[in-house]
Amino acid sequence: MDEAPDAAAVRLVPARGRGPGTFELVDSIEEVRLPVAIEGSENGSRPATTRLTTAGRFHAPVDGCWAVDATAVTPLCTADVYVRDADNTVVATATAEAPARIPAGPHVLELSTAPVKTYVAVDGPARVSYEDRYPRVSLDVPERGSGDDADGEILLGARSRRTSPAGTVTVPDSPAGLARAVSTFGSALATTSPERSFPTLRGHPPLIERGESFETPQFVERVDTGVTIGVPFAYDALYSATPLAFYLSADIEESADPYLRAGEYRHDLPRDPDTLAAELGDLLRHCFTLDCATRACSVGLYDVDLHVHEVLTERLDPPWAEWYEADLAERTAAYLDVPTEATLDCLDWPHTTDVVPVAENASALPFLAADLSVVRSPPPETDATSDGGVTELDDFVRTSREAVRNAALTRSASEADGPALDPTRGPTQNALDDSESIVTPEPADSIAQAWIGPGFPMRAAKPTVETYRRRLDRTPAEDLTIGVTVVCNDEAMVDELGDTYGFRDHVTFDIREERDLTVEELRELLADEHDFFHYVGHVDERGMECSDGFLDLRSLQTTGVDAFLLNACTSYQQGMGLVEAGALGGVVSLTDLPNSLATRVGRDLARLFDAGFPLYAALDVVGTGPFAESAYSIAGDPLVQLCQCSTGVGFLLEITDIEMEQREVEVTPSWYPTKRHGLGGMAKPIMMSVERQWIATGATAAIDTSIDRLFECLNSGRFPVRFDGDLLWNWDITEEMLSSTGQT
Repeated sequence: MDEAPDAAAVRLVPARGRGPGTFELVDSIEEVRLPVAIEGSENGSRPATTRLTTAGRFHAPVDGCWAVDATAVTPLCTADVYVRDADNTVVATATAEAPARIPAGPHVLELSTAPVKTYVAVDGPARVSYEDRYPRVSLDVPERGSGDDADGEILLGARSRRTSPAGTVTVPDSPAGLARAVSTFGSALATTSPERSFPTLRGHPPLIERGESFETPQFVERVDTGVTIGVPFAYDALYSATPLAFYLSADIEESADPYLRAGEYRHDLPRDPDTLAAELGDLLRHCFTLDCATRACSVGLYDVDLHVHEVLTERLDPPWAEWYEADLAERTAAYLDVPTEATLDCLDWPHTTDVVPVAENASALPFLAADLSVVRSPPPETDATSDGGVTELDDFVRTSREAVRNAALTRSASEADGPALDPTRGPTQNALDDSESIVTPEPADSIAQAWIGPGFPMRAAKPTVETYRRRLDRTPAEDLTIGVTVVCNDEAMVDELGDTYGFRDHVTFDIREERDLTVEELRELLADEHDFFHYVGHVDERGMECSDGFLDLRSLQTTGVDAFLLNACTSYQQGMGLVEAGALGGVVSLTDLPNSLATRVGRDLARLFDAGFPLYAALDVVGTGPFAESAYSIAGDPLVQLCQCSTGVGFLLEITDIEMEQREVEVTPSWYPTKRHGLGGMAKPIMMSVERQWIATGATAAIDTSIDRLFECLNSGRFPVRFDGDLLWNWDITEEMLSSTGQT
């Protein structure tokens, strides 16, 4: 047989240890295999043959294509099969319960799920049936003996999903070396068409590792797209340019006068570092938004009724088909002729990350690019506790003190159990070493923010390079049971375990409760594996309060905890201790917590984690008031999930207006991209009476619908609902509740 060379991302090879006629699609990037049974002549007298061929029959990009002289192929995986005609229109869907016949003419079949993205092209008539729940694609070829024309030709195409990096680029500690590395990031893109705005067609850029000399692995090389970004070779400019360079598959060149060149078109960029970072972020959002709209045009692979396409058609009336057919450089040049003001309000951007421009932070860039995070480097001017001035943090500390004074109970440790805290320092300062500070990043126009640099941020996550790397090794659990360990080291809070936090209402949670642990018992517990660790108790500068003293989590060498919630006063340094010991990330507090706030937020966060919300999304949902918004933050990777969302992305529904007499309501859906279902996917609320879809990020415009359709939506899945100022769940909403607050 002919197979792709060893350097190919996907190869077709004979399967080892299986009978004749069984092959394997081998994905060298993801290191996964998909067995495929290929049948030769009908009477089995002649084995199937395969050979490399071109991929012209496939609309979607593939890494390898093989012509198979056979009567049938059976990918050995459970999957539905979408049947598309020559116009790329879905004409049938085959499932294990409902096989499908394929009419005469050319058709492409797409497997819905498979470890390697797989397509099959046939000339009908043919059929899709199921054997042992595996889809079998067979040609309607009459029995003609063993002659050369006994079999038909089936084309097999495959593409690596590229959710993992293809390798690691070694980079010396120099801006020039980093520029070379970032220029290879575009090799992860499966296509340069507008469809790369789909998360499944972007892939993950290669990792960056610091070393003596520049080295690249297989599958990683520069791709000449005709797009170039010119910036000064300084870490701040390079960091800010990285996500745009990845998305445009651009080469980075040194230039004292920054620019973006697409073909012959040059777009000048500002020289001021802060303004440059802002415009590079705007251009990332601009080009991505226009790609989302362009891909939905009539000549695209997916001609759908997409909201952003309709909005921009009304604003701009652009030549969508012409843009779609253009190459990347021509299309980008056309986009640069459109004012960014026309697009920046179309999508709620998920992430902005402030990165301090030092060499050791370069290893975070592949992950920020994969997330399509806007990068601001240098970070805009920030407030910090060490500057001696009156800052937002000072106002926050005063607010927290007032809330604590008015509360009957707080989560801070008793002064009688150890050395007194310095009364001249705020609650967020007592846990600080002299060299550390809490910083207040400049607010960003995004759902979430992150901070990579010294200090711990307010209203932002603090990821590390190590937590980003750990996301490659651990994925959200798909098991029916998630292991949750709750530790309560204060008898006054014991009642909350069952009555307030409500874990036992969720069958997906296997709860282990521990109370009044000693220092050594807590240390041993944290060394074991836990999907989720939830601490209810007290924390101060000495660590986590135990029955016989305090355990400082910064002293841990390792931990088996994946995600965590430290629902105690000023727990952020203890959370960073867990992160440094090996955890992925978790929610921590920045100040003393009134017990009423901690109880409410702890319950809501637990339920959101149970529903599959990432950390950043859960915190965004619960941060409804100024104190709650500032009191909690994230230590580690903000995209950590405890389990998969049933809806793919996190989904929140807000009921904003009710007209009971007309039996109509106004609702606002919001979506939160996840690591597996990233920015660019589409969604449609079930209450919509039309087939319009949205890019699944942030809040849509308000939607009018009927109460009957609202309850159709409320009866599907499991998701939070914001109603009358409260955070509830879809099963909580009743028509009586609507009647009590609605207009009649």
